[in-house]
Amino acid sequence: MQDPGTTRLTQNARPLGHVSALPGLRFPLLVLAAAILLLGAIRLGDLPGYDDALYSLQAKGILQTGDWLTPRVGGEPALEHPPLFVWVQAVFFAAFGISDPIAKLPAALSALATVLLVYWLARRLLNDKLAATAAMFVMLATPYAVKYAGHAMTDMPTTLLFLCAICAWSLADDNPCWYLAAGAFTGLALVTRSLTGLGLPAIFAVHMVATRRRRAWKYLVPALVIALLPPAAWWGYLLFRYGEHFLITHVAFLHREVFETLTPAWRRYTGALEYAWTLTKSYWPWLPVMLAGLVTVIRVRRRQLCLLLAWAGIVFLLCSITGSRVLRYMLPAYPAFAILSAIGLLRWVPRRLVERAMDRIPPLAVAAAICIVALLPPRWHAAETRAIAQKNSQVISSGERVYLYDKGDPRYDETNELEWYGRNVASILITSADLEKALQDHSLRVFVVDKATYKQRIKIFSHDVIAEAGNLISVRLKRGV
Repeated sequence: MQDPGTTRLTQNARPLGHVSALPGLRFPLLVLAAAILLLGAIRLGDLPGYDDALYSLQAKGILQTGDWLTPRVGGEPALEHPPLFVWVQAVFFAAFGISDPIAKLPAALSALATVLLVYWLARRLLNDKLAATAAMFVMLATPYAVKYAGHAMTDMPTTLLFLCAICAWSLADDNPCWYLAAGAFTGLALVTRSLTGLGLPAIFAVHMVATRRRRAWKYLVPALVIALLPPAAWWGYLLFRYGEHFLITHVAFLHREVFETLTPAWRRYTGALEYAWTLTKSYWPWLPVMLAGLVTVIRVRRRQLCLLLAWAGIVFLLCSITGSRVLRYMLPAYPAFAILSAIGLLRWVPRRLVERAMDRIPPLAVAAAICIVALLPPRWHAAETRAIAQKNSQVISSGERVYLYDKGDPRYDETNELEWYGRNVASILITSADLEKALQDHSLRVFVVDKATYKQRIKIFSHDVIAEAGNLISVRLKRGV
C-alpha cells in the first residue's frame, strides 16, 4: 500500500526535458557492477587478525572438531560472540574449501544482496524507479560499505539481516503475516551480533507508535517469540553446558562493549557528537544529499517514510550510548542513508539531470569495478605470521601449542593469525613475567618471539630455529633445557 503523495516526494517542479533511451539497462548493469566489485574484491589481500581471522579460525575449527555448537579459539570455547556468522563460514568452508577468499565470501554476498534489496525497498517506499536506482547506486558507491564487504566479519551480514527485517516490516502493512518474517530476521540478527540486533525491536516499536499502525497482536506476539527463540536457544545451550563460566564471560564481554572505560571520562557522554563527526568525515560524497533527504522526510511527514527516520535514528542512538566508538557498527543504518540520499538527490537536483546521469553511470560503474578488481594491489596484513604459521605446520605436530611473545604487546591479532594460517593452537604471553614463567616450564617447547627478545632471552637456550619472517622468529627449545 503506497502512501498518498509519496511519488511527489521525489519529483521537483522542473520539466523532464529528457526521456531515457535505455532505462531498462540501469538495474542489470548496476547488479553486474556490484557483483564484480563486491565478489571480485575478496581476492584482494589476506585476513587481518583481530576479527577476520578470529571468526575464520572458529569456523575452521568447527570442521576439524565437528562441534558446531561451541566454536573455539586457542582451544577454548568462544563464548563472547553469537555463532551464526561462524556457522555460515563453516558451511562455505565445507562446500568450497578453507581459504581467505572463501572466509570473506559470506560478507561479500551479504553486501551484494544488500545493494539489491535497497533498490527494492526504495522503489516500494518511493514508488519511483529512478529514485530506487539512485539509492542502489549510492549503496554500491559508499566506500565504507564496500570496504567491509571485503572483510570476513559480521558487519555486512548484520546489515543485510537488518534490511531484510525492515523489508518484511514494510510488507506487513499489506499482509500482517510478514510480521513473522520480520521476527525471524530479527532473531537471526540477534545471533549474528546481539547488541546491534536489539535495534530492530526498538525501530519497530518507534515506527508503530509514530505512525499509529494497527497492532495485529495475532501476528506480533508470535513474531516476538520467533525473534527471541534463536538467542534463547543459544544462551540456554551454553548455560547448560558451561554454566556460570559462560555467564561471566559473555556478560563481561557485553559490559566491555557498552560500558567500556573511556579516556578522558567525559567521553562517556559524547558518543553522539563523535559518531556525527565521524560520519561527517567519512560519508562522502553522499553526506549533503543524505542530509537533504533527511530534512525532506521530516518536513513532508509521510507515514511510510517515518520508517527511515526510526531506522537511522535508533541505530545512531544505540551506537552513541555504547563505549565502543567504531563507525562500522553503524553500517546497519547505511541502507536507510542510501534511500535518504536518493530522496535528497531527486528533491533538489533537476530530474532530467538525474535521468541523464543514471544513463551514463551504470556502464561506467561496470568499467570502474573491473578496473578496481583487476588493478588494485592486494593488502597483506599477516605476511609475517602467515609465513611462520605455514612453516610451523610442516614441522610441528597438529594441535601442539605455540607461545607468542611480541615486545610485551597484547598482539591477539598475531595469535589469531597463527592459528588460522597454521595447524597449531596459539597462546599469547603478554608480559615479560609471563615469558619467564613459560621458559621455566620445561614442557613448553615452541615459541614465536620478536627478534629483540630472541637475542636477549631465547638465544642462550639450546634450540632449533623453525622459521623467521620479518620481525618474528619461531624456535623449538630442545629437551632438557
